[in-house]
Formats: sequence, structure tokens, C-alpha cells
Amino acid sequence: MAFYEDLADCNYFHFSEKQPLIAIGWQKKGQKFATGGVSKKFFSRLMELLSDPWEPCFLCGYHQCPHCRWSGGPGEVSYDNLSVDVGCKNLWVPSEGRRRGVYVAPSLITHYVDSHWYCPPSEFQRAVLNCPKMKSKEYFIKLKGQGLDPGHLKPP
Repeated sequence: MAFYEDLADCNYFHFSEKQPLIAIGWQKKGQKFATGGVSKKFFSRLMELLSDPWEPCFLCGYHQCPHCRWSGGPGEVSYDNLSVDVGCKNLWVPSEGRRRGVYVAPSLITHYVDSHWYCPPSEFQRAVLNCPKMKSKEYFIKLKGQGLDPGHLKPP
């Protein structure tokens, strides 16, 4: 998996140069990352959003946890009757702050938060808590308002 510092510009996707994407949780082996507690409400909402995320593109392949020494981490994280396939999906969350853009986080973020005490930036946590229901009209309006127009994404 590609590595990006939290809150860095994310150019992983073919349309990234024209769309304001903000990296969250793109980790690599040996990387130091922020740790600490997150609210149960945040983790529940993160799981809910990632249980059936909208994705503008699909990438082939699967990524394992770079921090799990032997197993590479789980293929799925389950919590409160929700399941998230990790290592193969991405979460797109409209920004809500001074910075215009859309946060992009790999689904491994659920495992990082749960098992490795990763603490994403507070602005991302707020955006997750305030994110409209995935694939709803309100969600797409917010994406477009942050510069990501789902109707105008084109394949490479």
C-alpha cells in the first residue's frame, strides 16, 4: 500500500491531480503514528460508513496490516453487528473545515484504530461523525461541495 502522512495530499488515484483528496491512515511498516483513545461513537460511525462505502473506483489487490508482526492482520473487522472487509476498500468522507477536499482512508483504518490504538486527526473524526449516509443524495452533494464531483470522474 502507498504511504502518505495524515492530512497530506493524496495522489494515489488516477483523478487525484484534479480532485482535492486528503490522506488519512495510509500507513507503512515502522512508521510512527498518533495513538490514543477515540470515542465509541466515532468507531461505530467509521464501521457503519465502511460497511458499504461508496467508491468512485475499484483497485485490484489486497493490503495487509504493516504493523501485525506475523499474521498481517485480519481480513475483516466486526463490531456491533457490522463487518468491514479490510485491506481492499477505501472510505471517502467530505471535509468539514478550513481545508477544502475529501478525506480518503483505506479500510485498514478500522483495524489500526481497534488493534493498534491509532488516533486519526480530530478534524477527520469530526467529519466522520457528521458524514451523511453513504450513497445518499446529501452525501453526494457534500462531496461535490468539497470539489469531488462523482458525475465527472473519468477512467484513466
